[in-house]
Amino acid sequence: MVCQSLWADGDLDLRNNYASDDGARFGAAGLEVGLHARENRRGELFPAHDIGVSLVLMPLYVLATEVSSVSSQNILSRFRMTRGLFAYSLLSLCIIALVVTAATITRAALIAQGTTRTASSTIVIALWLSPPLLSNSFLVFPEPFALFVTAFAVYIAFGDNATSNFRDQMLILAIALGFLPWFHRKYVIYAAMLPIAVLWSRRPEIASLSTRDRLFAAAVYLVPQIGLVIWSWYQWGNPGGGLLLDATPFSWDAFGHGSLGLFVDRENGLFVWAPVYALIPAAWALGGRKYLVWLLPVGALYFMSAAHSGWWGGFSPAGRYLVPLSPIAACVATIAWRRRLFRYACVVLLIPQIFISADGWQHTRSLWPQGDGHNRILSDLLAWIGAGETMLPSLRVEPESSGRAALWVGAFALINFLVWMRLRRRHGEGRHITATAE
Repeated sequence: MVCQSLWADGDLDLRNNYASDDGARFGAAGLEVGLHARENRRGELFPAHDIGVSLVLMPLYVLATEVSSVSSQNILSRFRMTRGLFAYSLLSLCIIALVVTAATITRAALIAQGTTRTASSTIVIALWLSPPLLSNSFLVFPEPFALFVTAFAVYIAFGDNATSNFRDQMLILAIALGFLPWFHRKYVIYAAMLPIAVLWSRRPEIASLSTRDRLFAAAVYLVPQIGLVIWSWYQWGNPGGGLLLDATPFSWDAFGHGSLGLFVDRENGLFVWAPVYALIPAAWALGGRKYLVWLLPVGALYFMSAAHSGWWGGFSPAGRYLVPLSPIAACVATIAWRRRLFRYACVVLLIPQIFISADGWQHTRSLWPQGDGHNRILSDLLAWIGAGETMLPSLRVEPESSGRAALWVGAFALINFLVWMRLRRRHGEGRHITATAE
């Protein structure tokens, strides 16, 4: 709707666009305002969310709507599609291309770390084809853009880049991170922690840069964020934008449920939909100091996601808020992947994940949690073994199930500890054998 307003009216006042039912141009007719737009200080109906996604998609939106307008409605109807849905589908293809590019960049970062091409492809495919990432890969949300920026940051941090290229890459990354909060305000802290991890990982190259280069990179990083604060004060009278008109969407009460729910909630938990992620902590511990600094961006995004009043990600497939962390998880997994035990454990976890994906893509509507405490895919699969989905907690619907959620998180922590101890012992034995041979 913002793209349509910018293109047709040259402004961000959406009142006339909703009134004329412009939603039919890019989706479905009868689009309601809801919480997506609020009146700003001058009485204009302004987008409540940040406009970065809309600005980037503007040229693609214009092209998609033009292409869809010349399509025959008779042909489209054969595919149960309207011109508006066709335009949205074309935009979705562009989002998919962005997610695929992020996968390619992440794979290149793994290879640069010394991981074989086969192993790098296997790790990336396992994570990118998991239901949380795959199901969110075609939706017009900020997460695919944050995923792309994270992949680029990981590539700079671990890639074998020449010093001459490093200066230009750091400048591009500084610009991307500076504008990332324009895509969503929740990325402010994440955009501050991610460069710290990159700078720490490339300390020698950073020291080789001139003072002028470092100051310029800092400037292009800070100016967009300062501009966002000024823009927000001008439009809304606060630094947080339209979403903070009533109250902050973050709270400790929400964190009490979201901190566990992001992992083990029956409808929205990451480990429920993508079990292969459950062993990332063990791999992280095996990596030692190398990946310790990466806990800063991971912790920042995790905390902001868990403390959000809608920690499940609104009406979207599960795991939406954690999607940008996949490139970091892929890099962390490379250390443990060299251990046979870790590979076998991942294969065991991939088995239920494959069944989840297969069932989900046969019944695609079941990939969207309804907020009723019912996981339709899990219910189908567990029925085969005589179990029920209620064995998992539903923190979104049943807050009192937090105790059961803590037990599940504790069980995952214990498994990771045992796997890490075993991997660590094997790692120590390997070092001893190598030292003896030398």
